[in-house]
Amino acid sequence: MNQNFISPELLERYLSGTCTEDEILLVERWYAGIHKADADHASQLFNQQEHFKKVQNMITVQADGEVRLLPRANGLSITSRTLRYAAAAVILMLSGLLTYFYLSGSQMRGTLISGVQETTIRNGTKKIVRHHLPDGSSVWLNPQATLYYNAQTFTLVETREVRIEGEAFFDVTKDPLHPFLVKTQAVVVKVLGTSFNVKADPATQRYVVAVVSGKVNVSAPDNNTSKKQVVLLPSQQAVFEVATGTLSASTLVPVAERVETWQPASLTFEDEKLGEVAQRLQSRFGVQIRLDNNKLNNCLVKATFENNRLPEILETLTQMLNASYEMDGNNILIKGEGCESAI
Repeated sequence: MNQNFISPELLERYLSGTCTEDEILLVERWYAGIHKADADHASQLFNQQEHFKKVQNMITVQADGEVRLLPRANGLSITSRTLRYAAAAVILMLSGLLTYFYLSGSQMRGTLISGVQETTIRNGTKKIVRHHLPDGSSVWLNPQATLYYNAQTFTLVETREVRIEGEAFFDVTKDPLHPFLVKTQAVVVKVLGTSFNVKADPATQRYVVAVVSGKVNVSAPDNNTSKKQVVLLPSQQAVFEVATGTLSASTLVPVAERVETWQPASLTFEDEKLGEVAQRLQSRFGVQIRLDNNKLNNCLVKATFENNRLPEILETLTQMLNASYEMDGNNILIKGEGCESAI
């Protein structure tokens, strides 16, 4: 079988979990080579619009539910390690499929720049969404954030380059030979391999870069057309104010037993009510969490998180409870039907 072609029927079986071992291997090999394929092959993959829509609908459902877990009496039990292994293939496959199909013109906007299609990823939801770049780097997009990059040439040029509007966290794959650039309207962040948060707000003309690990160089235009720059280490941040043209660096003051939203933490919950879990997350990450439904507090949570960031923990908890969450700055609302009263 031609490995450059995967039938809609095979993809449907893969997404529904009814593939044979050989078919699973075939799909995974196809996905592994998908970034090397020419964009023109997209039309060959789904030459009938109804097939594309059918599988796209399946992907949407899978992405919304991702991992279904069986409940126990008014509670759920899982370890973050198990969920990561179970969800990794699904998330990676779906993000790759969505990116590739969108490039063919379904729902992803793009503009031609020097003959290369620019990919646009916009988080129109009210939660944090993770996107995988072709080099293996991850970008966590806050609500209403937008990411731009050239998917076709991303791993082929000397510099890996993206643009960001809004707020996003980057976990960059190390590659000393190919520096990673994050551009906003006012500042440029250059890294070799690290994790950091970028908040680009054109409305306030204030740009903030905070480093979690590694080392980054932040530069901004100066009034005399030269550039001013600062080098940041972990737990440091840079702020550029367009109005004054100032670029300043400072050290983030740590709070006892608290980490930043994007820093990993290890937590264990033993049959704790969701309200108690929310309070511990509030104290640990410095956020405000509310439950939309009083019955949610009846849900018992037994889970172990090993070096997980807040978005990962929230995603896991809401999957466990068949719930969802919305985020507005540091305010988080968990929504769902909840559980019956604990015995």
